[in-house]
Amino acid sequence: MTIRMRGRRHVRVSVNACLVAMLMASAPAHAGQVYFRLSGGAPASDPCLGRSYDEAHLRRNPRQKVTRIHLRRERVSVPDENGAERFTVRIGFRLRGDGDAYAVNGICTTNGAAADCTGEGDTGEFRLELRGDDVRVSVERLEVEGARGSSPDLAASDDRVFLLRPAPLSACR
Repeated sequence: MTIRMRGRRHVRVSVNACLVAMLMASAPAHAGQVYFRLSGGAPASDPCLGRSYDEAHLRRNPRQKVTRIHLRRERVSVPDENGAERFTVRIGFRLRGDGDAYAVNGICTTNGAAADCTGEGDTGEFRLELRGDDVRVSVERLEVEGARGSSPDLAASDDRVFLLRPAPLSACR
């Protein structure tokens, strides 16, 4: 491919070089997209994402223990944990046959178009990825304290992947 520059100079550029340049230019646009999806501007406008599973779903998935799960960005006083490269979320859930509510903050690091998160206090790891308006949560390990004890590791059951949808703010409390 020949590109005409100012004056009469011509520069020969390979098609592969053009494609590489285009991909490199678009890469930063993907960085931090999970953070920006979870950041609605002012703290009160940070969206809540959640999912509740009905009895029919739980009957079809007897190894699934989670009945409700939610996720929301948590604004913290640590400046290094409030930006697109590193941010904090709050993830919480309830389990079948258990009246306790489990929740933990996760510190997330942007990894391309996804974010890898580590629960505070060595509670586990999970990954966040966008799926349209939804956020996919993939659990590597997640054992969280509640008021009466700790939850089992979600990854040891059918609780490894969740597709969270926009939900009312009350679902994140």
